Amino acid sequence: MPDQGPRLRDVHVPHVSAWWPLAPGWWVLAALLLIVVAVLILAWRRRAAWHRYVDGTLQELRDASRRHAQDGDAAAFATTVSQLIRRVARTRDPRSVTLRGAAWRDALASMAPRQDVTRIAELDVALYRPAVSLDASVVARDAEAWVRQAMRRDAQRPHAGRAKTHVGA
Repeated sequence: MPDQGPRLRDVHVPHVSAWWPLAPGWWVLAALLLIVVAVLILAWRRRAAWHRYVDGTLQELRDASRRHAQDGDAAAFATTVSQLIRRVARTRDPRSVTLRGAAWRDALASMAPRQDVTRIAELDVALYRPAVSLDASVVARDAEAWVRQAMRRDAQRPHAGRAKTHVGA
């Protein structure tokens, strides 16, 4: 009897690794994962650099406190702390370096609203007194707290954390 058709052989599936080649969805997922990792690394590096900058700024304050503890020169301490405060204030508001008196106190208070700025605002007046009398440890503590709050990353944005108010017509 003749064959009913050609003789068919069994189908043999070639050996394919379970991990390769990847489907397009896995490539997309891998690319997204790499992007997320790169963004996290960049954010971490920027944050670390910012903390080094703040710590470097505060190191000047600590050096001034150490020098004052050694030599007791209150005028030099007041000058250094005042310059440091002015330099930090200039990074937040460039016009603040020209302010004096109540305007300077208001500018300091607006840059670090939760801080008492009375002692650090009075440093500008203390610079010109013949005999400066101040509690250096209290001034240093107030200055450090003000610098930390004024240099916070979210404080660098003009309206960070504040609700916008709209005036209706």
